[in-house]
Amino acid sequence: MAIRGEEQPKLVIPYYPQEDDSKGHYKVETIDDKFVIDYTRLNIFQIDQLNIVEYWQYLRDSYIHQLNQTQEGRDYLEKCWIFTQTKPDRKALREKFGKGG
Repeated sequence: MAIRGEEQPKLVIPYYPQEDDSKGHYKVETIDDKFVIDYTRLNIFQIDQLNIVEYWQYLRDSYIHQLNQTQEGRDYLEKCWIFTQTKPDRKALREKFGKGG
């Protein structure tokens, strides 16, 4: 937090032109807000006024929406869904292995 009268370092956006797709040394701290803003078209001040449950819902929906834009993302979501299943798919098991007793 800035203190009045105290000189603060200049904020510079990190940039270095490169061809590869490496992550680099910088982390975007507000990426969740960016997802919600792009998804809802609300501004940063409106996002700040959301209650936490609404924010989390928009964040979840925006993340799923973003992943649904590519086949790789849809495959990832499918794996996530499979990972959360706790009951066996009896119909699929019977089709694959036959009816057993």
